[in-house]
Amino acid sequence: MDINFKKKTIVIYSLLVLSPLFWKGGADEAFSQKIESPEMRFAKLITPEDAKKHLSVLASDEYEGRETCMKGQKKAAKYIAENFKNIGLQPANNKNYFQKFPVMISAPDSVTMKAGKNKYQNFKDFYVSPYGRDLKLETKSILFLGYGISPQIEGTDTFNQYDDYKNADVKNKIVLVLGGEPMSEDSVSLITGTKELSDWATNFQMKTNLAKSKGASAILIVNANFDGSIKALRRFQESPAMKIEKGSPSRNMSADKENKEERKKIPQIGITIQTANDILASKNITVENLKKKISTTKQSLSFEIKSPLEMEIINKEDTVSSENILGMIEGTKFKDEVIFITAHYDHLGIRDGKVFNGADDDGSGTVGVMEIANAFARAKEAGFAPKRTIVFMTVSGEEKGLLGSYYYTANPIFPIANTVCDLNIDMIGRFDDNHKKDSAYVYLIGSDKISTELHQINETANATYTKLKLDYKYNDLSDPNRFYYRSDHYNFAKKGVPIIFYFNGVHDDYHKETDEISKIKFDLLAKRAQLVFYTAWELANRKNRIVSDVTEKEDAPQEK
Repeated sequence: MDINFKKKTIVIYSLLVLSPLFWKGGADEAFSQKIESPEMRFAKLITPEDAKKHLSVLASDEYEGRETCMKGQKKAAKYIAENFKNIGLQPANNKNYFQKFPVMISAPDSVTMKAGKNKYQNFKDFYVSPYGRDLKLETKSILFLGYGISPQIEGTDTFNQYDDYKNADVKNKIVLVLGGEPMSEDSVSLITGTKELSDWATNFQMKTNLAKSKGASAILIVNANFDGSIKALRRFQESPAMKIEKGSPSRNMSADKENKEERKKIPQIGITIQTANDILASKNITVENLKKKISTTKQSLSFEIKSPLEMEIINKEDTVSSENILGMIEGTKFKDEVIFITAHYDHLGIRDGKVFNGADDDGSGTVGVMEIANAFARAKEAGFAPKRTIVFMTVSGEEKGLLGSYYYTANPIFPIANTVCDLNIDMIGRFDDNHKKDSAYVYLIGSDKISTELHQINETANATYTKLKLDYKYNDLSDPNRFYYRSDHYNFAKKGVPIIFYFNGVHDDYHKETDEISKIKFDLLAKRAQLVFYTAWELANRKNRIVSDVTEKEDAPQEK
């Protein structure tokens, strides 16, 4: 045995025996307190009780669902910034906790339609499926085109080659089609040849895309479920579309592509059966008559309706602002190397008079960041400041298309080249159907996509301390859910910054007003946040910065 080790052992034992802790709590307690590592000591400060205290505020009705640019989001920003200040974080943006970014809000201001001599009311007689630009339509006639179905569209299959577009010239015309699909008198679909319906029955976008490909200028679809459809569409007016302001230095280049795609769209106009019957009146026929005729003959049907139609959409655009919140602890040795711990604090706001509090999405991640920040702040206070700088950032605009994180990575406060990694937390307070029997898990996404060291460090932290089941189900880039592209870490990853996305998966309350604090599992939330803390602790204090050593190419993103 090494003699120096022997001497150290005698000294430690003597100190323990002489310590009051030895006599007050016993030798075992004194020994455990003496050998407890600093990271274990401060990880214990991440507690279910403190997480619940913060989430009870942020996910309360008073914060109105924290919708980007709205009053509740502003209140949440203030609450988080005040917490960062109170626990001793430095403001990260030139003595300011806020990074403001411009947002352009676009919503329909006026939507009108006139057919024949009748004027129709938006959301009562018709609706226009989300259409983000001004529009003016005028025609002296409308082409009725059965159900608006053709076997010529890729990926579809038809029975007996039913084809509404056969011999029909629809270029630059407004077409009127029936919703659903043609059925025989014995309830057999003329599309599938069975009683099972095809996708044409419910997918209006397929009919719209087909009409567009044939050259139509707009499509009117008779919607038997009109009331159900407008409930969903009202959300787009109550919660308007947002994007980074045009002309901003952080202008999202993908937004320009989206605008080009938007300009290629044709209007999809849903109408009630009564509105359709008004338009068909000049032909002395009704929707019901048309359905029966097609059902009986098993043939498509088309004809011209000599009835003028006028439609106008005027959109309104306003420029407002939102905020990312950033607090930091400066590193003692490698202060220019920066670790980010992030979550989005915005949610869906109020819809149909109901508050979407987003307790899990992403109230849970937000309070996770706050708890981790507090643990690091208390460690610094006790003399254990990190060697690398840690920035705790909660972003807004995630639910609107990752706007806040996009703005930050386009306008970084700390150089992207100096950014070690981003540990992003989005939904860690619940469990999904796959883990009802074993909820001690967390989904990890992206940990091995840019840096194998980052992946290994997280794995080791979990094996050493938290011992959660690490589930990589959604880590496959080909997974149809595409979660890798759907939270704020992705904007860092696009810049080549190593990332980990911590996630509990979706559940029945995802994006619903039922995502409430009463359903949060705070013990689980705290344990997952502790894993992020332990991983960040190692990243901040290790001798060498992790390296990016993976060059795998990813597909194009899909927004959340």
